[in-house]
Amino acid sequence: MAVEGRTVAWRSLAGPVLALALLVAAAQVAGPQWHTWQARLAGLGAWAPAAYLLVWMALVPCGFPAAALGLLAGAIFGPWWGAALATTGLCGSGLVMYGLGRRWLKPRLARLGEGRPRLKALGAAAATGPVRLHLLARLSPLNYALVSYTLAAGGAPLGVYAKGLCGGVPGLLAYVWLGSLAGGGPHGPGEGSAVRWVVLAVGVAALLVLGIRVGRTLARLTGESGSAAGPDA
Repeated sequence: MAVEGRTVAWRSLAGPVLALALLVAAAQVAGPQWHTWQARLAGLGAWAPAAYLLVWMALVPCGFPAAALGLLAGAIFGPWWGAALATTGLCGSGLVMYGLGRRWLKPRLARLGEGRPRLKALGAAAATGPVRLHLLARLSPLNYALVSYTLAAGGAPLGVYAKGLCGGVPGLLAYVWLGSLAGGGPHGPGEGSAVRWVVLAVGVAALLVLGIRVGRTLARLTGESGSAAGPDA
């Protein structure tokens, strides 16, 4: 189980780490033009945030990593606006996926769970599991869309499901902050020193460790919830 948790965490971070590396490279190559491009986006007014949220609502329910869009929000809009927009997208798409998973996608998710024991256990515990289960599921390294659909298809009450969305916020804010730092460009924070690179590396390592620990706790909790619900759960 420990090896499985580490594997899931590594896989979940592969996409965001690649996106983070691309952001850093783009900021370095663009040089001063990076800030010019950011200023042009700011000049679009409300259209830029609206476009970002539309992209989020289109991609994340299809399985695109929410972490990558969190990085993008930080790089484009900065830590504060980026955090607000990413959190809005996280909660909005989560509610949309609740409707989809509860109705139209339920049979397909049942078939998908047969080949993924962790998702199957999560779905079995969704209806009777406490809010803590939902919070940890959001904080875990599992794909955000898969978690949302699985919890919805498993019969999670809307109130508990909605509260559980808060569990995805801390990790998302960490990605927004890393994206803001990576998008600082050669004239951003930490210019001319190794501090910026050290902070980025430490942030990625912290997310990996957190993912492993949360994954282990979630595995124990789903097992406990499944046992409490009985063999027919």
